[in-house]
Formats: sequence, structure tokens, C-alpha cells
Amino acid sequence: MLDTPLVNVTNPNISHAQNMCALGDLTDTISAKIPPNAKVGYVDYPMHINVGDLLIFLGAMEFFKWNNNSIPHSFCLYDAKPTAIDALEDVDVIACHGGGNFGDIYPKHQDLRHTMIKSFPKKPIVIMPQSFHFTCDEAMHQSARIFAAHDNVTIYVRDEESYTIARNHFTDMVYYSPDMAHRLYNEFAPVRYQIMAKLNPAAIDAFYLMRTDVEANPDLLATGQTAHPSKDWKDIMRFGEKLRIERHRTTSKISGSTNRPDPNILFAYHKTIRAVVKAIALRIGGQNPWTTSRLHGAIFGLLLDRDITLYDNSYGKNSRYFSKWAPGLVDMKKP
Repeated sequence: MLDTPLVNVTNPNISHAQNMCALGDLTDTISAKIPPNAKVGYVDYPMHINVGDLLIFLGAMEFFKWNNNSIPHSFCLYDAKPTAIDALEDVDVIACHGGGNFGDIYPKHQDLRHTMIKSFPKKPIVIMPQSFHFTCDEAMHQSARIFAAHDNVTIYVRDEESYTIARNHFTDMVYYSPDMAHRLYNEFAPVRYQIMAKLNPAAIDAFYLMRTDVEANPDLLATGQTAHPSKDWKDIMRFGEKLRIERHRTTSKISGSTNRPDPNILFAYHKTIRAVVKAIALRIGGQNPWTTSRLHGAIFGLLLDRDITLYDNSYGKNSRYFSKWAPGLVDMKKP
């Protein structure tokens, strides 16, 4: 298992598809800590309208399928209640969903990871590929003390700054991995084919997806880079798609309020998200080039073979990620 920095995989002598598949294949190494055939407790999967998190979710579910893992117990924030948490005693390994929420910007997710660490001090726990960011040193040290008390926690990180923080403060078992969404490149092949089949080259518009949330880059606003017509994830998803997700969220909330976990929620939700993400890809995939300040705006575009111009988020997550793995796949810009 690698515990030293990897060189980026971008190779100018091979195709975009080969580079994307190489990134996806690198996530196979997580099977060293989530063993094939193991029973997995999947914790904190995203049940909201951030399409980037949904892409990570789909990539994680593809990994579990490839790795022949069963998922007898799972929950999101809404049904993370005592009975559901206690049921994790039955699994071989607890897998916490990856992404960019490790730190103090999104405290509910970090608190849930802390609950897993404290509740299961001996059971293997794997944090799937994450980016770290703490705005407060004391919050970082407090979180690190909780993690350091665990006997068997593994953290996968998506960039070198996260690696340094995790290895120096949280655990010795820290490894690099690209984002789980890269696993989806081959799954998107039929979508790319449908997009190209109906594409009118004379009517291709540029696409802009810029953050408007807590991670929005203030320098983009200051320089007028967001003056063009732009959207964020909440604007990309249609009302009917949001409603479909809300129905699953309601089911999870009821499950949580009654403290009666339902293992079928995950699989029904997975089916819905596959359909929703495909519909979104078909709507926006014909636009080119893409300009975005979202990491998964870039990764989504790369899954659809789009040309990507990428600006950083508020703390440099995007440049950290692509400088690590694939600087040649995007045109990285400063505001």
C-alpha cells in the first residue's frame, strides 16, 4: 500500500479515456482496507442535491459492487440513530463516505465520523477519499485527538496537503486515492454516445457552473469572473428530480425518528440517483467548453469528455486535487 506521494497519472501520449480510466483504477487500492467480500457498513452517504456528492456516491457504490461487498447496514445524516449505529457491530468494516467535508466547515458530517470512532474503537473504519480543511487549529487538534485514540482507522486523501495534516495528526494509516467519481467513466459511455448522437455542432453553448455556497471563491466575485450567466448545482437539478430525492429524504427522516433502520433505503435511493444523474448529464453534456469553480463540475465534465476551465474554491481544494492527479486534464485558472 502506498504511503508516499504518487506522481500524477496524466500522460500526453495516451488518450483522455485512458487517463480517466487510470484514475478510476487507482481507487481499486482501497480494497486493501475494505477487503473483497467483506460486510460493509456505509455511513453518511449524501442525500441532498449536490450533484458532486452524488457522483462520489455512485462511484462508491460501483466500488462496493466491483469489490463484491455486501452492505447490510447503512445510513445518512437523517437516520443516523442509535439502533442503526448499534447495528454496525455486525459488519466487518465501517466505510465513511468521501468527498470534501472533512474538517470544521461541515460539522454535522465531522461529528458523525467522531461518533463512529468513539462507538467502535476496535472495529476497522475507513474514511473514503477526502479533502481536509480546518479553519480553526483547535478544531483540528480536537478532531485529531478523537481519531488518534482509535486502534484501526484508515484515511484516504485526495491531495498532499490533506495527507500532511492526516499523517501528522490523525493516524499513521493514511493513503492517497483519487476521487471515487472517476470510477464512472466507463459507465458514462452510453450517455456520451447519446449526447453525441443528438448534438448539433452549430448550436453548442458554453456552460458555466460556479459555487455560490460557503466554499465560493470571493476573488471570483471581486474580479467579475462570475458576471456571465452561471448556475450552481441547485439550479441544474429540476424540481421533479429534487422531489424524487426529497421523497427518499422523508423516508430516512421517518426511519430516524422512529429509530427503526431500513436497509432497503440505500438501494432504492441508489436507483433514483443513477437515473437523476443520467438525466442531468444528458441535459448539459452537449454544452462545451465548461467553466466551473466546483471540483466535481470539472470531474463531471471530464466524465462527459468536455473541455474544462477550472477556478479554485475558497481554500484551494481544486488546484490541490488536479495538481496531484491530473494537471493536464483541466485548464486551471486563477481569478
